[in-house]
Amino acid sequence: MIHCPECGREIPERDFNVSTDLAFCSVCGTNYSYSELVQAENDGDVYRPDLPPRGFRVTNIPPYEEVLSYRFFSSGVWGLLIFGIIWCGMTGVFTVNIWFVEVTPWPVKLFLLPFQVIGLCIQGAVLVTLFGRGELRVRDGMLETFAGIGGLGLTRRCDLAKIERVAIEPTSMRQNNRPIYGVQIRCDGRKRFVGRWLSSEKQQYIESFIRHHIRRNDARKKGFWA
Repeated sequence: MIHCPECGREIPERDFNVSTDLAFCSVCGTNYSYSELVQAENDGDVYRPDLPPRGFRVTNIPPYEEVLSYRFFSSGVWGLLIFGIIWCGMTGVFTVNIWFVEVTPWPVKLFLLPFQVIGLCIQGAVLVTLFGRGELRVRDGMLETFAGIGGLGLTRRCDLAKIERVAIEPTSMRQNNRPIYGVQIRCDGRKRFVGRWLSSEKQQYIESFIRHHIRRNDARKKGFWA
């Protein structure tokens, strides 16, 4: 089966012309390169807005052309939560005991404060994992990436036409001495990662989403979708 990159509908065989390398979607009224669609299907590079992975949602609420939303939740958060509670509890007890002993010198009192900061960072990571979300928003030829909780977070923007590479690559983060993968976006020589900690299936869907909108943006300029 060959699907339309724009609407995700299946393109019937009667709308293929293999001799001229054309495929026509009657729903969108758009021409495609038949060979490229076949290759994309075989590579699993077909973006299906109607079939997002579990935990993903695709919307097109104005002013955005399309928004891909996903949660950061991972089952590993429970282990991190337990570790954070134990860490904060033990270091907290030592810190309180030392601070309330008047004869304790100040350098010793301040010694355990960095351990409390580490504990707070762990709990912050737990909150982000439990309640955080990521979004990829497309409008006016721009790709916006958002990561945060509610309306608070970090938003970055890049021109779709200036994206040089989109691929699933290892990040600088490691778990059990193994690199953690994410979807790398290289734009204007700068690299950023989205979708860390997600499954390979979900990361591939994010990659397909970005590639789809890059092709769509290029096609608008050329007047033909290839």
